[in-house]
Amino acid sequence: MSSVSFQPIPAGSSIFVRPLDNSDQNLALQKDFERALKGKGFIVAKDANLILTFETRDTAGSWSGGGPNRFLELSNNDVQTGVDAPRVRLNLFNSARGGILNPNRKDRTRTVTPSSFRIEVSLDDKTNGKRLWQGWSSADIRIGAGPSTTRTMIPALINGFGQTVKRKTFPLPQ
Repeated sequence: MSSVSFQPIPAGSSIFVRPLDNSDQNLALQKDFERALKGKGFIVAKDANLILTFETRDTAGSWSGGGPNRFLELSNNDVQTGVDAPRVRLNLFNSARGGILNPNRKDRTRTVTPSSFRIEVSLDDKTNGKRLWQGWSSADIRIGAGPSTTRTMIPALINGFGQTVKRKTFPLPQ
Protein backbone atom coordinates (compact mmCIF):
# COMPACT_ATOMS: atom_id res chain seq x y z
CA MET A 1 0.00 0.00 0.00
CA SER A 2 1.28 3.46 -0.90
CA SER A 3 -0.23 6.93 -0.77
CA VAL A 4 0.56 10.60 -1.28
CA SER A 5 -0.88 13.45 0.77
CA PHE A 6 -1.18 16.74 -1.11
CA GLN A 7 -3.13 18.74 1.49
CA PRO A 8 -4.36 17.99 5.01
CA ILE A 9 -7.79 16.40 5.39
CA PRO A 10 -9.83 18.16 8.11
CA ALA A 11 -10.83 15.74 10.88
CA GLY A 12 -14.52 14.82 10.86
CA SER A 13 -14.97 15.94 7.23
CA SER A 14 -18.00 14.90 5.25
CA ILE A 15 -17.03 12.52 2.39
CA PHE A 16 -18.94 10.99 -0.50
CA VAL A 17 -17.64 7.57 -1.66
CA ARG A 18 -17.92 6.94 -5.40
CA PRO A 19 -16.83 3.81 -7.32
CA LEU A 20 -15.92 4.36 -10.97
CA ASP A 21 -17.98 1.33 -11.97
CA ASN A 22 -21.00 -0.11 -10.26
CA SER A 23 -20.15 -3.81 -10.38
CA ASP A 24 -21.43 -5.91 -7.49
CA GLN A 25 -17.88 -6.25 -6.18
CA ASN A 26 -17.29 -2.49 -6.23
CA LEU A 27 -20.62 -1.77 -4.54
CA ALA A 28 -19.56 -4.11 -1.71
CA LEU A 29 -16.19 -2.33 -1.55
CA GLN A 30 -18.01 1.02 -1.43
CA LYS A 31 -19.83 -0.12 1.73
CA ASP A 32 -16.49 -1.25 3.20
CA PHE A 33 -14.94 2.17 2.46
CA GLU A 34 -17.92 3.92 4.06
CA ARG A 35 -17.70 1.75 7.22
CA ALA A 36 -13.94 2.29 7.50
CA LEU A 37 -14.29 6.07 7.08
CA LYS A 38 -17.03 6.23 9.72
CA GLY A 39 -14.75 4.21 12.01
CA LYS A 40 -12.09 6.91 11.60
CA GLY A 41 -14.55 9.67 12.57
CA PHE A 42 -15.53 10.92 9.10
CA ILE A 43 -19.11 11.57 8.01
CA VAL A 44 -20.34 9.78 4.90
CA ALA A 45 -22.87 11.86 2.95
CA LYS A 46 -24.07 12.16 -0.64
CA ASP A 47 -23.90 15.97 -0.61
CA ALA A 48 -20.31 16.15 0.71
CA ASN A 49 -17.73 18.46 -0.83
CA LEU A 50 -14.98 15.84 -0.51
CA ILE A 51 -15.27 12.98 -2.99
CA LEU A 52 -13.44 9.69 -2.45
CA THR A 53 -13.27 7.95 -5.84
CA PHE A 54 -11.97 4.41 -6.24
CA GLU A 55 -11.24 2.11 -9.11
CA THR A 56 -10.37 -1.59 -9.08
CA ARG A 57 -8.28 -3.59 -11.53
CA ASP A 58 -7.49 -7.23 -11.66
CA THR A 59 -4.90 -8.93 -13.80
CA ALA A 60 -4.95 -12.61 -14.63
CA GLY A 61 -1.70 -14.42 -14.00
CA SER A 62 0.11 -16.69 -16.41
CA TRP A 63 1.04 -20.32 -16.15
CA SER A 64 3.43 -22.64 -17.89
CA GLY A 65 4.01 -26.34 -18.03
CA GLY A 66 1.73 -29.20 -18.73
CA GLY A 67 2.46 -29.35 -22.44
CA PRO A 68 0.83 -31.87 -24.73
CA ASN A 69 -0.86 -34.94 -23.33
CA ARG A 70 1.86 -37.47 -22.46
CA PHE A 71 -0.47 -40.45 -22.17
CA LEU A 72 -2.65 -40.31 -25.29
CA GLU A 73 -1.67 -39.06 -28.74
CA LEU A 74 -4.10 -38.68 -31.63
CA SER A 75 -2.96 -38.05 -35.19
CA ASN A 76 -4.42 -38.15 -38.64
CA ASN A 77 -2.84 -39.15 -41.92
CA ASP A 78 -1.59 -36.47 -44.29
CA VAL A 79 -3.51 -38.01 -47.20
CA GLN A 80 -7.23 -37.49 -46.69
CA THR A 81 -8.49 -40.32 -48.91
CA GLY A 82 -10.45 -41.99 -46.14
CA VAL A 83 -8.63 -45.31 -46.65
CA ASP A 84 -6.21 -45.02 -43.72
CA ALA A 85 -7.79 -44.55 -40.27
CA PRO A 86 -6.50 -41.96 -37.79
CA ARG A 87 -3.86 -43.21 -35.36
CA VAL A 88 -4.35 -43.42 -31.60
CA ARG A 89 -1.27 -44.03 -29.51
CA LEU A 90 -1.47 -44.94 -25.83
CA ASN A 91 1.78 -44.24 -23.98
CA LEU A 92 2.23 -46.98 -21.39
CA PHE A 93 5.92 -46.44 -20.67
CA ASN A 94 8.25 -43.66 -21.83
CA SER A 95 11.61 -43.14 -20.15
CA ALA A 96 11.99 -39.58 -21.51
CA ARG A 97 8.57 -38.06 -20.76
CA GLY A 98 6.84 -40.63 -18.59
CA GLY A 99 3.78 -42.71 -19.32
CA ILE A 100 0.90 -44.41 -17.53
CA LEU A 101 3.18 -46.92 -15.78
CA ASN A 102 5.98 -44.43 -14.98
CA PRO A 103 4.49 -40.95 -14.62
CA ASN A 104 6.94 -38.07 -14.87
CA ARG A 105 5.89 -35.52 -12.25
CA LYS A 106 8.31 -32.79 -13.43
CA ASP A 107 6.10 -31.56 -16.26
CA ARG A 108 3.39 -30.03 -14.04
CA THR A 109 1.66 -26.71 -14.51
CA ARG A 110 3.15 -23.93 -12.39
CA THR A 111 2.37 -20.27 -11.90
CA VAL A 112 4.85 -17.95 -13.55
CA THR A 113 3.09 -14.67 -12.80
CA PRO A 114 0.42 -14.64 -10.06
CA SER A 115 -2.93 -12.97 -10.56
CA SER A 116 -3.17 -9.57 -8.89
CA PHE A 117 -5.81 -7.12 -7.70
CA ARG A 118 -5.32 -3.35 -7.37
CA ILE A 119 -7.40 -0.57 -5.81
CA GLU A 120 -6.68 3.07 -6.67
CA VAL A 121 -8.26 5.76 -4.49
CA SER A 122 -8.30 9.55 -4.66
CA LEU A 123 -9.85 12.24 -2.49
CA ASP A 124 -10.79 15.47 -4.28
CA ASP A 125 -12.44 18.69 -3.14
CA LYS A 126 -15.27 19.44 -5.55
CA THR A 127 -15.43 23.11 -4.52
CA ASN A 128 -11.98 23.92 -5.95
CA GLY A 129 -11.06 20.75 -7.90
CA LYS A 130 -7.91 20.11 -5.85
CA ARG A 131 -6.73 16.65 -4.95
CA LEU A 132 -6.11 16.19 -1.23
CA TRP A 133 -4.91 12.59 -1.15
CA GLN A 134 -4.24 9.64 -3.42
CA GLY A 135 -3.57 6.02 -2.47
CA TRP A 136 -3.20 2.62 -4.09
CA SER A 137 -2.85 -0.92 -2.96
CA SER A 138 -2.18 -4.16 -4.79
CA ALA A 139 -1.92 -7.79 -3.83
CA ASP A 140 -1.09 -11.04 -5.55
CA ILE A 141 -4.10 -13.30 -5.26
CA ARG A 142 -4.24 -17.04 -5.60
CA ILE A 143 -6.73 -18.97 -7.69
CA GLY A 144 -10.04 -19.31 -5.88
CA ALA A 145 -9.33 -16.47 -3.45
CA GLY A 146 -12.56 -15.00 -2.22
CA PRO A 147 -13.56 -11.38 -1.79
CA SER A 148 -12.03 -11.35 1.71
CA THR A 149 -8.59 -10.95 0.13
CA THR A 150 -9.57 -7.80 -1.75
CA ARG A 151 -11.63 -6.43 1.13
CA THR A 152 -8.56 -6.59 3.40
CA MET A 153 -7.08 -3.77 1.33
CA ILE A 154 -9.71 -1.23 2.47
CA PRO A 155 -8.60 -0.95 6.14
CA ALA A 156 -4.97 -0.72 5.00
CA LEU A 157 -5.84 2.19 2.69
CA ILE A 158 -7.96 3.99 5.27
CA ASN A 159 -5.27 3.55 7.95
CA GLY A 160 -3.00 5.57 5.65
CA PHE A 161 -5.77 8.06 4.79
CA GLY A 162 -4.47 11.62 4.66
CA GLN A 163 -0.83 10.51 5.01
CA THR A 164 2.07 9.87 2.67
CA VAL A 165 2.94 6.18 2.93
CA LYS A 166 5.61 4.35 1.00
CA ARG A 167 5.19 0.62 0.27
CA LYS A 168 3.58 -0.46 3.53
CA THR A 169 2.74 -4.16 3.70
CA PHE A 170 -0.35 -5.64 5.34
CA PRO A 171 -1.40 -9.24 6.03
CA LEU A 172 -3.80 -11.02 3.68
CA PRO A 173 -6.15 -13.83 4.78
CA GLN A 174 -4.92 -17.31 4.02
